Parts: sequence; structure tokens; C-alpha cells
Amino acid sequence: MHRFAGYPRLFYPALALAFLALVASGVLLLPRMMTMRMDWDTPFDVAGSVRLASAAVHCGVGFIALFLLGQLASLHIRSGWRRRQNRASGVLLVSLFVLLTLTAVGVYYFGDEDFSRWSSLLHSGAGLLLVAVVLWHAVSGHRIYNRRYYRHTLPRRPQGRRADPSMAAAEQELLRGG
Repeated sequence: MHRFAGYPRLFYPALALAFLALVASGVLLLPRMMTMRMDWDTPFDVAGSVRLASAAVHCGVGFIALFLLGQLASLHIRSGWRRRQNRASGVLLVSLFVLLTLTAVGVYYFGDEDFSRWSSLLHSGAGLLLVAVVLWHAVSGHRIYNRRYYRHTLPRRPQGRRADPSMAAAEQELLRGG
């Protein structure tokens, strides 16, 4: 399992578990949201006890995710920003988390029915989009890490002789991630 540099050994598994719990509980809440807020007929619904447990888990794990995001801001986000790496997906991730936090408050506390409906729609859409952006961020981060790792582990060319052309092709292949 991957480990973020500078974080405790269990940080990444806790982050992954929180993310998976948020996605799973959010997906379980979607049919009722479509029925209640949007007045849509859904072909299935989740039982009341499961729905209540899902809402409790979603809310509780949401607070844990905010705590973990704060931990990421202290080192991971700042160092990636300074190195100018993975900025597009990182900025989009942070923006989606801010939007999810604000719309979560709106889902519960907006008194107006229309504001609450729009907040629910934005929250659900941002949550589903977050899954794709997290995958994009992780895959591009892995590519950056592998490129940096392989650049430092390439065999050195012999000094004083012409370089072997097959060696240059092998180096290029490694740098491309192949």
C-alpha cells in the first residue's frame, strides 16, 4: 500500500477507508434524495434502518474526511504546490471538497425548499465527480513519482566513450513509463 512521505503509516489507509465509506454511504442515500428532493420515481429504495445508518455514517465520516484534508494541507498539498506537480487535479480536488462542505450544510440547514433541492443536487454531483478526480489525481501522482524514481535509477553512461544507442532507447522507454 502507498505511503505518503511525512505521514504516519496508517494515514493513507485511513484516508482511503474514509473516502470509500463516504462514496458507499452517499450512493446509498441517492435514491431517497431523488425521491424526496426531486420528486422522481426510483425503481428501488433502501430500507429505513439502512438509510438512517448510511446518513449517520456519511455525516460522521464527512467530519473525519475534513480532518484528514486538513492534515493533507499541512504537508502534501503545500509541497505539491511548491514543486508545481499535479496542480490541476489538486486544485479541483480541494475545490470539490469546499463545495461538498458548503452544500452539506445547505442540505441540512437551508429553510427554502428550492435552495435545499439545489444544494442536494450540487452535493450529489460534486460527490460523484470527486470519485473521478481522485482517480485522476492518484494516477497522475503515481506517474510523477515513477518518473522521478526511474530518472534516478537509470544506469549511467560510460565516460569517455560514445554512448550506446540502444542504451539511449532503453532510457527513453523507462522515462515514458514502459
